[in-house]
Amino acid sequence: MTTETSKWVDISTVVAATAALWALGFAWVTYVMSVWQQKKDEFQTLKSVVDGLGVELEFMKGLTGAVGQGYSKAMTLQTAPPDWSQPGRLIWKFDTEAISKLTLSPYLYRLGDIVAPFARLSFSVSRLFQLYDEYRSFVNSNPGLVAAPPDWYKEVVLNFNFQMYVKLIGGADSDDPNCLYKTYDAATSALDKFKSKLRQSELPKWFCVGHLVTIACFASGGFLLYRLFRA
Repeated sequence: MTTETSKWVDISTVVAATAALWALGFAWVTYVMSVWQQKKDEFQTLKSVVDGLGVELEFMKGLTGAVGQGYSKAMTLQTAPPDWSQPGRLIWKFDTEAISKLTLSPYLYRLGDIVAPFARLSFSVSRLFQLYDEYRSFVNSNPGLVAAPPDWYKEVVLNFNFQMYVKLIGGADSDDPNCLYKTYDAATSALDKFKSKLRQSELPKWFCVGHLVTIACFASGGFLLYRLFRA
């Protein structure tokens, strides 16, 4: 082998070794960036979930009795508000899409602390709206009695409202842990705590080893090229 040929072999070997080292380094950098982007996307998704839950909690707040002590179990049919006997009384339903779909989130493993409280809240809302639908069905099936309701009709309407407000919505002294007042309070507290701790998860600590190896690969490749051109 001639000296010229040997020289080109040495150059090609150095270039190949440098390319291999740098390729390994760039592969690690690409992998790290993909993991970081994944964690960033996960954080943004979790933040969107939290914001959506917060909006729905705010919308339902007025109906839950959370602005005060709710509807005390000490209330009776005799002490109930007079308008509870009026069939024209309505409840404006609120959207619970974010709450009802919480358990379907692909990031459920990160939402563990709030899943149970919001599942109970969803149950409380569902049974309230179910009874409300029965109440409105009863009222709508007797349209002729709405304008001038007889006493028996008022009593039925009063019982519906009493069940909805005192039993299902409840208050601070309610015996039912699944009343809307208590599940709303538990879900709100859990969300506030979760939100205060929500951060983008960091890269695993062992990635530091990969970083050091990558730095060594780039440095070694640069050193080989330096030796080549200084020769």
